[in-house]
Amino acid sequence: MIETQDTGTKARLLHTGRKVFAENGLKNATIRDICGLAGANVASVNYHFGGKEKLYVAVLQDYIERENRRNPRDKGVTRDSSPEMRLRAYVRSLLLQTLGDGTLENERLGKLLTLEFIEPSQLFGELFEKHCRETHNLLLDIVRAALPGADESIVSRCASSIIGQCVLFDFAKEAMSRMNPALVLEPGTIDEITDFIMQFSLGGMERLRALLPHRQDASATTL
Repeated sequence: MIETQDTGTKARLLHTGRKVFAENGLKNATIRDICGLAGANVASVNYHFGGKEKLYVAVLQDYIERENRRNPRDKGVTRDSSPEMRLRAYVRSLLLQTLGDGTLENERLGKLLTLEFIEPSQLFGELFEKHCRETHNLLLDIVRAALPGADESIVSRCASSIIGQCVLFDFAKEAMSRMNPALVLEPGTIDEITDFIMQFSLGGMERLRALLPHRQDASATTL
């Protein structure tokens, strides 16, 4: 019975943590507010998570896991699919996660996660290794297949460029809406934006591929 109560308290803390962190961010969120909404003792955050920062990490991890289940990076493709098909699935998945499920809470949690990538806190390392490394390695694998023979620095830069394009539509949403409303990521524009990022990225990689030393490799995959 005690174990069930502890499990229930932990789940409530995670649930209310999502709400409080989404509204206030890490700095302005308080344990008192979280525990008050969860109907829990103020010591319970430390007991179940090890402190406010650890609960914050758990909330963002939970957000990432939910989004990855909702929009997996390899939806509809396999490792045997063409690099172009795999990259399109990856880009569209990332944009769908950026777009969110329409709730303000998820939108704000997504922005908090984006901020961790742009201005990493001391918590970022744990988040990345546990929940972002796998999907980033997937993107690196796609780029390697598109650029056979490219060294790892080129592969990493290409992957970073692709992610940067996708993240821009979230982080610079307000500025982009003022520059051109057609640039705003919305349900009705996601395919158009996916197509543009694909064309731009594939065009850039094709140019890089042409600059690579000539390789007589029958297994090389073309874009």
